[in-house]
Amino acid sequence: MAACMLSYDVVVIGSGPAGENGAIQAAFLGKKVALVEKEAVPGGACANTGTIPSKALRETALAIKQARARDVHGIEFTVSGTVTVPELMGRRGLVTAREHSRIRDALNRAGVEMFRGVASFVDPHTIRVSVPDGGEQDLHADVVLLATGTRPFHPPQYAIDNARIYDSDSILMLDRVPRSLAVLGGGVAGCEYASIFAALGVNVSIIDSKERLLPWLDAEVSLAMQDLFVEAGIDLYQRTRAVKLEASDRDVLVTLADRSRLVAEKVLVAAGRVGNVESLNLGAAGLQANDKGLLEVNAFYQTAVPHVYAAGDLVGFPGLASTSMEQGRVAMNHACGGARTQKLSSLLPVGIYTIPEISGVGDTEEALRARGQAYVVGRASLTGNARANLVGEAVGFLKLIADTEGGKLLGVHCIGPHASELIHLGQAVMSHGGDLNYFVEAVFNYPTLGEAYKHASYDALEHMRERANVTPIERAAAQKV
Repeated sequence: MAACMLSYDVVVIGSGPAGENGAIQAAFLGKKVALVEKEAVPGGACANTGTIPSKALRETALAIKQARARDVHGIEFTVSGTVTVPELMGRRGLVTAREHSRIRDALNRAGVEMFRGVASFVDPHTIRVSVPDGGEQDLHADVVLLATGTRPFHPPQYAIDNARIYDSDSILMLDRVPRSLAVLGGGVAGCEYASIFAALGVNVSIIDSKERLLPWLDAEVSLAMQDLFVEAGIDLYQRTRAVKLEASDRDVLVTLADRSRLVAEKVLVAAGRVGNVESLNLGAAGLQANDKGLLEVNAFYQTAVPHVYAAGDLVGFPGLASTSMEQGRVAMNHACGGARTQKLSSLLPVGIYTIPEISGVGDTEEALRARGQAYVVGRASLTGNARANLVGEAVGFLKLIADTEGGKLLGVHCIGPHASELIHLGQAVMSHGGDLNYFVEAVFNYPTLGEAYKHASYDALEHMRERANVTPIERAAAQKV
């Protein structure tokens, strides 16, 4: 039997980026807030199974790759055949522990009360928390924020046993670096892990059903990534699927839709993610998730039940920690009498932690062409950038997309070292309505990756001058071609 009911203005379920920031925002607005987390530690997939652990592994792989590229005589870098993947994650434990402390401290300072247990709806305003010792505690909530996140999807045709066949969480617990790895799925997780293991010297194959990897990226960047993957020794099997996996004592035989086969020591099934909603008893609140376990929300992250909000991975694309944080904040601003008209920024950067990194913000060429909007492109290669060469990762390019009339910046896309950091300068200029002239006139430190903005801007302005000298008839003819 549940203990005496406790009453709160807001009950948040889940302590990942959306839940943490939503709870703090509600408390900041003077509300009495409770947060329920089923795990012993806070942070959700971001801190514990996904973002931080995978990036820790990536940093090790990248450091090895960069060190090899620096051509230092007398120093050799090899990966032992007995090293485990958890060992390769290096500072993961330290970073994760500090994240746990940071989250707890932030929630405590905000006055958020924390409950450990599994939460479920009893009715639209009552949350029952089943605690680890078998007891129960009922919480009354005027407002509920669902931020339970997602987990890897397990397609029924694949037997994920965590011995030969893994998902994107369990792959991080490999007892050693495999000889070969087949990655099923060319989404973000599939591409990130493929490039990480390739950098560790693993023979990697990607099997993906789409025309190109990450097709929602700017096409030029996506195709450049594919080329760099091939250059790194990754085998691409595109426009096909794995229809059968047969595991033996040593390897897995992968049969593709065209009946061709390949053999890999390990297989990573990266088939997307599904929402963590099973334990929520959504029906008692008048809600229903879609077939992927995701909830539909409006611009303020309200569900079909007005006092119940949802944010983070649970509402689908883009499923990034960065956007999840802001979704939680916007949701609770709306729910708790803050800036009720405030919405999520239209400028959402995407950071993909492949090797090399990819990032983008604003319009792609494909989006502008679909709208019939004229634009000009400027590029700066990073292969000749002094800083990129110094760090041993001289690959990729920075791409600026601007309006043809005044050079207003419309989009920034990058593949190369520290792309996810580099993109923020372009994002800031775009948010203030800036144009290419800012980069031309600005003074950049040397040597830096940031100076690529200046070279890309010069390139774009040169194309603008060329365009200005073309007659309307010639321009129309060129567009038809």
